[in-house]
Amino acid sequence: MPWPDPGARPSPARGPQVLQIVLPNGLTVLGESDEHAETVALGYFVRTGARDETLQDLGASHFIEHLLFKGSERVSGRELNVRLDALGANVNAFTSEETTVYHAACLPETWPELLSLLTELMQPAFRPADVEIERGVILEEIAMYADDPSSRTFDELRAQAWGTHPLGHLVLGTPQTVAGLTLERLQDNFRSRYGTGSVTLVACGRFDWNALVTAALALTSAWPQGNFTRALSPHSFSAGLQIVEDTDMNRANIAFLAPGLQASHPLREAAVVLAEILGGDNGRLYWALVDGGLADSVDLSHVEFEETGAFEGAWSCDPTRAGQTLEVVRGELQRVQLESVTEAELARARKKLAVSVALRAETPYARLFTLGMDHTYLGRTPSVAESVAAFERVSRTEVEEVLALRPFDALNIVVLGPPAGQFPA
Repeated sequence: MPWPDPGARPSPARGPQVLQIVLPNGLTVLGESDEHAETVALGYFVRTGARDETLQDLGASHFIEHLLFKGSERVSGRELNVRLDALGANVNAFTSEETTVYHAACLPETWPELLSLLTELMQPAFRPADVEIERGVILEEIAMYADDPSSRTFDELRAQAWGTHPLGHLVLGTPQTVAGLTLERLQDNFRSRYGTGSVTLVACGRFDWNALVTAALALTSAWPQGNFTRALSPHSFSAGLQIVEDTDMNRANIAFLAPGLQASHPLREAAVVLAEILGGDNGRLYWALVDGGLADSVDLSHVEFEETGAFEGAWSCDPTRAGQTLEVVRGELQRVQLESVTEAELARARKKLAVSVALRAETPYARLFTLGMDHTYLGRTPSVAESVAAFERVSRTEVEEVLALRPFDALNIVVLGPPAGQFPA
């Protein structure tokens, strides 16, 4: 076999293309077909979550998520789950402040049946007995998280930082609101927020696009479009420190929240890079706290919502060191605002985030969430190459533009743990 001509140039490689269509009933369908994939991932992304609830109905979005797995009028919950299991399907769901996602993955030859079952799941029967069973399950879930120090700390933090803003709503709700949610109010929430105008069907992996569109059209033709709209409102963060004493705890859990940028902000990637430099596995806070023996873990990330965003950080330590660690963190955050970041730090963070984006694109299941969330928040679906490049080209100037906003001047801080003396305000 002759050697290839060294002067020959390969044709430009083209990755899988994202196709999109809006069906006559208003449902958006997105698909990225890859003939080399060994699986297919499907998901219904619903643009609704805890922020869209009234104070009386806190927890309704998560409650509805539970009820969707209890079956439809045609298929019982048991039959639905047995049939999904027979496909070997990986099926799950989650609810957040702004989205609720029902997702699954299977082998390529069974995706049409999986789509049929996932669509059946999206049409819950709302049986009274199921409501009462899941009410008990959710109350147990709330109690379980109340026993988790990290979850408790962040619940306290978000309540303090967001105040009355809808992004401060607890996803699980409270024991009081969950106990008070009636069947009728759950149905009203579903009808008002699950119209096709709020739902996107996403598919990734080895499937036929035309077959997907045809199947989706047939399966969802009777779904109502709905008229759900979300009220967006700005939020101004102010500094605050709350000490929550718990004599039954042996460790101090500390968390803070600072203002960030919304998902569509042109400096969003720069904010994520900054968070990586500070709170990544090899970040400044690791070397200041964990490597120095002051804390056993530390994390800092940038989270984005539709109209705003936030830097969220957390660590745990011996209670006697809580005040010291808080001063160290405050010092590092102020130092980066005064001195900026180094080119070496910037290069490492950019590369790590670019690789992370590329790794998430390696499987249809991981790629599913990127596509669904990009479409939900950006209204578009950048290619993998575009997303990688977005991090690789973040400049020091852009990071300094984020720092110029002085995000770490308004820290909301919560300390949860046994009494440990005075903390500086």
